[in-house]
Amino acid sequence: MAHRLGVPLLIRDEIKAGLGLSSASVGTKGIQFTEDFHIAGGPVSARAEAVMIDLATKLAGAGVSFVVESSVLSGQLLDGLRAADARVLAVHVVADEAVIAQRLSSRGTAVDAQLAELFRRGEMPASLFEPPAGVDAVVKIDTSEAGPPAVEEVEAAVLALLAVRR
Repeated sequence: MAHRLGVPLLIRDEIKAGLGLSSASVGTKGIQFTEDFHIAGGPVSARAEAVMIDLATKLAGAGVSFVVESSVLSGQLLDGLRAADARVLAVHVVADEAVIAQRLSSRGTAVDAQLAELFRRGEMPASLFEPPAGVDAVVKIDTSEAGPPAVEEVEAAVLALLAVRR
């Protein structure tokens, strides 16, 4: 979506990877991340979230439009965007439970395995991923089917937000 709109894309997982590389070592098996990197919701994940919130808040405060990719739109991120008077469109991506379980288990990282196990045990409620109150608009996209998701509804919502003057 960011590419289609021609705006920057902030990806929390890529910020996390960059943070992980700063403390990684190189061994016989290649790059070795610290143990903290492999903990779902652990200290490296928390730091990546904080960096993303700081960067997003600065971009929004400068009047830059951008896209954030994160599995959860945190209250802290939304608060930062609101403080910068940003208009926020949440794209709520959903899929059938079986599809989500398959996607998590096929990704193959230790963190994904932890998340897949939490999901399998029902300890990762769907409500965790619901957009918080306070966004300007929400577009729900179902990605259960194979193939690229239809993004026309998202583009229409972006245009509608841009048409609203503050």
